[in-house]
Amino acid sequence: MSDRKLPRLLQAPAVLLLLVWMLIPLGMTLYFSFIRYVLNSLRRPEWTSPSLSNWRGFGNYEFVLKSKDFLLAIQNSLFIVCSILFLTVILGVLIAVLINKAFPGQGVVRVLLISPFFVMPAVNAVLWINMILDPVLGLQGIAVAGINEFLDGLRQIPVLGGFFSLWPEFEPVSFRATQTSAIAVIMMVTWQWTPFAVLIFMTSLQSEDQQQKEAAVLDGASTWSQFRFLTLPHLGRPIAIVVMIQAIFHLSLYAEIEIVSRGNGNKNLPYLIGEFANNNIGAASATGIFAVILANFVAIFLLRMVGKTLME
Repeated sequence: MSDRKLPRLLQAPAVLLLLVWMLIPLGMTLYFSFIRYVLNSLRRPEWTSPSLSNWRGFGNYEFVLKSKDFLLAIQNSLFIVCSILFLTVILGVLIAVLINKAFPGQGVVRVLLISPFFVMPAVNAVLWINMILDPVLGLQGIAVAGINEFLDGLRQIPVLGGFFSLWPEFEPVSFRATQTSAIAVIMMVTWQWTPFAVLIFMTSLQSEDQQQKEAAVLDGASTWSQFRFLTLPHLGRPIAIVVMIQAIFHLSLYAEIEIVSRGNGNKNLPYLIGEFANNNIGAASATGIFAVILANFVAIFLLRMVGKTLME
């Protein structure tokens, strides 16, 4: 047996297992997306079982495209993902640079910064929406009430009270509302995933060429110039990898949206799939195929970006 055949034979079981693992669910989803498959159909009982006799063609896709929530789900998915990526990269770079220098308690600070990443998504959502963002019992409500109380005290000052009386009272924001629920999801997921970016960037900063920085200092380069022309180019590859990995995960967000708003004006494609899957499996499968297509478009764009960064 040649030296080339033996490694291929050893790899074959794992490759076949992965193919089966991916192709069978994808094939079933494609099959269900082309048939009428409704779990609770009293009018047409034959639709309650997946059968070729219920062939519908592209009818499920047309139904999903005409759904009032489909475009909202795509827009919301892209808005949430892009916002989280932007915030986590910015915060991750700044925090990693800040704690990269030695200081007392550095190890404890690093552990505390990384710990939010290990919180379960559902627990993270419940913590934020009830204990932090709640307009009455959360930290937001307590902070707003404290500010208003402080302003009331200023209004009692004899001379300056008239000026402060012109200030309106602050109102807490209800993050379960349609307009703000997506913002709540972005905040809580950013809090959870920023430690992941910090960890990657901190690891990369350990390999930064210190001789170049010392030479830049001797040449009179400012701290901003060192960061812009030395640190940021060095973090180019880690940033691209963080963006790609996080985009894949954030396109499948579900628990946070369910807990925050129950999808009230804040649906993404996974949530829309869950709604259809309660009864209409055909429409849910068609939406799943759209989600796969969207994820592949995003992945191709990100892979090209990563490849370009790695080649530079």
